[in-house]
Amino acid sequence: MTWPFLTMIGVGIVLLGMSLMPIASILRTLAEGRIRALWGCLRVLIVAFMAGYATFATLIVGTAPTTADLVVAAILMAGGGFVLIVARLSALTTIDLVRIAALERDVILDPLTGTFNRRYLDAKIDEEVDRARQDGQPLSALLIDLDHFKRINDNYGHPVGDLVLRYVSARIVERVRAGDAVVRYGGEEFVVLAPDCALDAAAALAEQVRLGISEHEIALPDGRKIAVTASAGVASLGSGEAPPDFLRRMDEALYAAKRTGRNRVYRSVAMT
Repeated sequence: MTWPFLTMIGVGIVLLGMSLMPIASILRTLAEGRIRALWGCLRVLIVAFMAGYATFATLIVGTAPTTADLVVAAILMAGGGFVLIVARLSALTTIDLVRIAALERDVILDPLTGTFNRRYLDAKIDEEVDRARQDGQPLSALLIDLDHFKRINDNYGHPVGDLVLRYVSARIVERVRAGDAVVRYGGEEFVVLAPDCALDAAAALAEQVRLGISEHEIALPDGRKIAVTASAGVASLGSGEAPPDFLRRMDEALYAAKRTGRNRVYRSVAMT
């Protein structure tokens, strides 16, 4: 009788078909890339196996299956179950990993501007200082602060203030280098951590950012436009200097830029 054989093959095909659903979930979760492409290839391979199962069954119909045929059918059915279990476990793992990655990203990102937050800087500064010393490369930091930002909030309201902060953060991100980290340091203050960047180059970068912020007016929802400027303090890591002292000099340079007229860049030279 062929019905035990056909039943096992049929169950194997159904199990393989069920495994396509968690794989589809994985493909929806993953971004374009090599891993997603490999899961797509696996989906095609599973469909090919389903066709192979069906072909095997048609070859046996009308004949008397041997014990070996029944053993093969049982193995194929178990194989379908194995693929389904692996696919479901993989889908659950992928979703969990994506969720964890999103949570980790949210912990270190500022929700308003999308830049890194102070928590990220507190961890990153020690790492960058250690790397700079080990590699013998310079490390600089820029502290960028909007001029008269309180007036914007007072005159236009906090929603416009938020719009301005998003505009400014976008201009900073556009002009820094790929390896630089942009951090929202305080209310209207942003830090750019610039590895492999000496003081002169960091000051030039800060000047580019300053010009980028002021070169365009910001269009408001009601049709009005406002112009904003920013001041910047720049410091480079000194020999044997601790991270808090490094950041303090950056902060002092910013206040010097504010005291001398705003909308300018001021550099702090480390004591040797």
